[in-house]
Amino acid sequence: MVFIAKHPTVLARLGLTTLEDFQRFQAEIVERIAGKRDVLRLRTTDETGRELVLYLKRHWLSHKKDGLASLLRRGQVRSLARGEWENAQALQQAGFKTADLIAYAEDCGPFWEKFSCLLTAAATGPRTVGDFLRECRDPAARRRILEALAREVRRLHEAGLSMPDLFTRHIFFDPAATTPEFCFIDMARLERGRPLPWRARVRALSALHVSAPLRWVTWRERLRFLRGYAGHLDPKLMRSIGARTRSLLERKKYRDFLVPAATVAVANSKSQLR
Repeated sequence: MVFIAKHPTVLARLGLTTLEDFQRFQAEIVERIAGKRDVLRLRTTDETGRELVLYLKRHWLSHKKDGLASLLRRGQVRSLARGEWENAQALQQAGFKTADLIAYAEDCGPFWEKFSCLLTAAATGPRTVGDFLRECRDPAARRRILEALAREVRRLHEAGLSMPDLFTRHIFFDPAATTPEFCFIDMARLERGRPLPWRARVRALSALHVSAPLRWVTWRERLRFLRGYAGHLDPKLMRSIGARTRSLLERKKYRDFLVPAATVAVANSKSQLR
């Protein structure tokens, strides 16, 4: 199955009209996990000749338990790509910005998916929150952006929506804008509930926390963010985030959180000497 929501003539020009086309397509590789997933970047033009940057995320291997779980919950197998598509739609309908949805394709068997892919436009905004926190040294600018982000995350949770993968690299914005507008990407998982479960809030806030290494963001800035989010410094929330963080730091992929700036500087110097 292939569903194209926007730019059908552009996709036809690129040779992306069938499931097999999406599987065979080759472009600039952004990320690749051999045999499991890849992300490609396509640079083209739209119907008016303006530059159009697209991202194609392809799932070559998914967990069979995910297909069985969707079958039990929904009565049909929902692919990873379709799930992310619907999550993005839910965010958009609630008034939040996501990368523009272009198309998705899926090949699902009776119990689990065989292949799926999602095509989106580039996120709006030239920088991620992670890039900004790593590079910006202006205290006033940092405070303005972190306070705006705290309000946006609170608004997201008040709408009954939360992303367990709310990492700083998944949030784009324009630092020069008078009023920052945040654009979310990579919404493979979306938790919902009114009111939103406490666990969902903690998972999202902890993801933001561990994706901003200690060398990038001071403790004062982190506490100010939590105050902006909750309206006050909530001891229970801080304890819950602390417990979740300790659990996350047991995983190798989050170890960068604790690496001191001096260690990174030494490593960069050595790499430049090679």
